[in-house]
Amino acid sequence: MHFLEYQSAAWDSAHWEFSLVFEDLRDEDLWRRADPKLLSVGEIVCHMAYWQVTYAQKLNPAAGVDSPLKREEARYYSTTVDQPLKLDMGVEELAKEFDRAQKAVKAAMLEVALERDAPMPFEGPGRTMGEFADYMVFHVAYHTGQAFSVRHLMGHETNDN
Repeated sequence: MHFLEYQSAAWDSAHWEFSLVFEDLRDEDLWRRADPKLLSVGEIVCHMAYWQVTYAQKLNPAAGVDSPLKREEARYYSTTVDQPLKLDMGVEELAKEFDRAQKAVKAAMLEVALERDAPMPFEGPGRTMGEFADYMVFHVAYHTGQAFSVRHLMGHETNDN
């Protein structure tokens, strides 16, 4: 069984849920931090895109997946917190690019003929491809909560999150 088969629908649901963070978000708040030690919504998106695109490039280099959101400084909290990241993008442009990139990543991963119990071909989250797929969906869900928390701390009214 393909390593992403069980998580394919969960991947789509997680990304749909994350897309809700952009509802009624103003451009001036996209890159604003609720606190100097908390990342902005834009920085969180770049972090997620960094890892998704990085892993797609490792798993399927022939797919040519890339994104301007994949920024080295967005790798980890510790590489971003002391040097805030701000791209020249507003909410609509960032949301569209993140959606495009995550769909390209998923398509590239689905082209890879690895089974769930296959060992990871590179160092990453998990020992098997199934564990890797589990983590990739969890990663989106984790940062969804984080991004909504940032919005709440800025005093935003959001949908039911």
